[in-house]
Amino acid sequence: MIDPFAHLARNPAADNNKQYILNVLKNLNLLKGKVIEIGSGPGQHGIHFCQHMPELVWQPTEIKSKLPLTMQWYEVSQKQGLTNYLKPFSFHIGQDTITASEFELIYSANVLHIISEALAKHLIKQLVESMNQGQKLVFYGPFKQKGEYTSESNRDFDQWLFSEGYGGMQDLEDIPNWSNGQLSLLQVETMPANNFIVVYQRT
Repeated sequence: MIDPFAHLARNPAADNNKQYILNVLKNLNLLKGKVIEIGSGPGQHGIHFCQHMPELVWQPTEIKSKLPLTMQWYEVSQKQGLTNYLKPFSFHIGQDTITASEFELIYSANVLHIISEALAKHLIKQLVESMNQGQKLVFYGPFKQKGEYTSESNRDFDQWLFSEGYGGMQDLEDIPNWSNGQLSLLQVETMPANNFIVVYQRT
């Protein structure tokens, strides 16, 4: 079968992990209703999820400098009839706002260790202000646990992140602390390549 997205730039890691993530999110019964994704990249996750779950409605977002590629993937998705994958819009943490309560779930993959800690804190505080009680927030990526690295490769990766000017890995406990106790850690799922799916809930 010919891949209609083959001519577009893509994130190879997203191709590798999208089915694993889909399996876990389905098992946790989290993929329902309307979902917003913070930092969609090309959009591989959302498109893959929508292809396999037509009842799902997915809202991608990306910063302005990366939005053109997200739009290219969106345009191909529409030619494929993927009407549950919505038009991406620009969202830059610290500059733009979203109303989290308009969505059943907030999802973000491989963002928290790229942005600065200050922006990560800002994102959490902004989201909890408009989240409904019981609403869930899902992150995918590498994390520390109780101040410790979960593998030597994650320690090496974190050192590389700092050397390249990225924010570096956050601790699983940081998010509830930044939310002033308004988020509770609900679930931690171990994923391939020393990554995690982490589910928080608005208390």
